[in-house]
Amino acid sequence: MSENLFAYTATNAGYSTGTAGAIHGDRTAASSTVFTAVKNKIGSGLNGDPAFFNFFEGNSSRLVLRQYTYSTTDLRANQIIAPQGNWQAPLATPTWSAVANLHGVANYSSSWLYATGYDLSKIAVVNMGTDYSQDFEYSFPTSFTNFTNPYADGVFHGEAMVVVGTSLYALFYVNKGSGYGTYYDSIVAKFNIDTDLGELTFDSYVTAGKNSFTLDLYNNKLYVCSLGGMQNAGSGNAETKLSIIDLSNFTQAGVTHVTIDNPTTNGDFRDISIVNDNHVYLFLGHYDVSFGNLVGGVYHTTLANLTTPSNWTKIIDVNSMGYLWGIHADGYRLWFVKGTPIDVFDGTPTATVTASKSFSITDMSDFNGGNLNSACFIAPDVVTGAGKLKAAGVSAPSASKSLASHIRLAREARELAEKCKK
Repeated sequence: MSENLFAYTATNAGYSTGTAGAIHGDRTAASSTVFTAVKNKIGSGLNGDPAFFNFFEGNSSRLVLRQYTYSTTDLRANQIIAPQGNWQAPLATPTWSAVANLHGVANYSSSWLYATGYDLSKIAVVNMGTDYSQDFEYSFPTSFTNFTNPYADGVFHGEAMVVVGTSLYALFYVNKGSGYGTYYDSIVAKFNIDTDLGELTFDSYVTAGKNSFTLDLYNNKLYVCSLGGMQNAGSGNAETKLSIIDLSNFTQAGVTHVTIDNPTTNGDFRDISIVNDNHVYLFLGHYDVSFGNLVGGVYHTTLANLTTPSNWTKIIDVNSMGYLWGIHADGYRLWFVKGTPIDVFDGTPTATVTASKSFSITDMSDFNGGNLNSACFIAPDVVTGAGKLKAAGVSAPSASKSLASHIRLAREARELAEKCKK
């Protein structure tokens, strides 16, 4: 069955106006060569920084489209969209005052949606039963008096969220003051959910690396990629790492850090995607001396070998222009957001591979010389069958993924590239 598999937004060269589209195809097809990009699914009128996020309302997959205005008060309404429906007829158009620059969403059942953003470091509690209105908000860390802040001069930024059972886990990266020169270890905070009211109580926290931006869940563990500092021209960070957080032992002793040899040469941890115990993909890299190209690679390994980088296999070599980067493997193919183009690799490759399909910026938009601004892999609806819940037509992992925090890294890299030109 053909459906929308991948939502994206693109902007013109000057980041003054945007558009939204989808990559369409059969989720379980052996080949992606017949996949198509459907442009302008929302029409005109998007601003220069739109982005998609995926979540569930009960068993129904949903998208939220935000448009960042670079203001904490002059906000544009979000759009809640049925991914396989009419994108020009949103289900709701809520404004969440707590979230000026949306970076992460996570839902509890069909009742509560939690949202966080970079600018305000707040958590909005959204009632999905009342047209997605914001019921209340929390500031992190100040709303939680039982949280002992380890960084007196730290500035917190909401990056990502995951709900597991009746617990919400939220990733906050922390820097010292404004800008992005000095970082503290990031915080992964655990909150308990009042399932009736949606209210949150702080439980505990652990730390990951510096400048963290992913929060991927697999088999009761969270996987956090950390650059280890600011993005550098010509080298990676010595402190880059992958942190693996065991939710069954949510203490600092339950956190395992993975590091690589020669990180300044081999690059920073930039993404991870886990299909199953036999197929794990990692993306590492750093920018060249002019912030023109990102240099690095995509690696395949197994879960057993994840903590032993010497056993990883590089399957894709990278030396390309662009600023938005990320990977997602769904069990049928490996998607690689490669700066501006999107490359699709069929199957679960374990050795050197070439793309089966590639989408350029003009395939995805009418902006010649434009930019890919966001990418979101759409999970299918969940249907009942054989007495249990299962993803519709999918036997492989069907979790959604939004490269929201990757957008922040893209914006920072563009700014650093401009500085290099002066």
